[in-house]
Amino acid sequence: MDENVCSRLDLSAAIGQTLAQVLKRPELSIECLVPVLIELLPSFFKDRGTRDDAGGSVPRLSSEVRNEIKSVETEVKYAGYLQQQRKAIERLKKAEQRAIPEWFDYRSVSGLSREMQETLVKVRPRTLAHASRIPGVTPAAVSLVNVYIEIQGKRRDQADRVVTR
Repeated sequence: MDENVCSRLDLSAAIGQTLAQVLKRPELSIECLVPVLIELLPSFFKDRGTRDDAGGSVPRLSSEVRNEIKSVETEVKYAGYLQQQRKAIERLKKAEQRAIPEWFDYRSVSGLSREMQETLVKVRPRTLAHASRIPGVTPAAVSLVNVYIEIQGKRRDQADRVVTR
């Protein structure tokens, strides 16, 4: 980031925030925080060949230091997205373990092609993971089946309650 941009940034509103919180601001890059980081971690910068630029407020960084701090910046700025992805992966893993009930009717799943419905009826996968490994069955189809298992299951539960009354 341009040194002039760093000098124009107003960080007065950041008082009381961690450096990670400040760094999450889209208009800020980690290079703007280098003077603060040098004060906090002088040995990190000294041991890696950082040198002062003649008269500049941001010191010259070796490529090793620049790569390391850019890596930190990426981790901080994208931490929320990465956490969402981890949660999505966990949900997917749980969904893959879901058993497909014997009573499930693939033909009632709107959005599945006739070919896909026929394939699933013929193979009768036992779990969503099994369904996902069938050639030609797309992740979107597996997701639809998962949703329809919920829908059909609730309908069956409601019908059972009506019948038993």
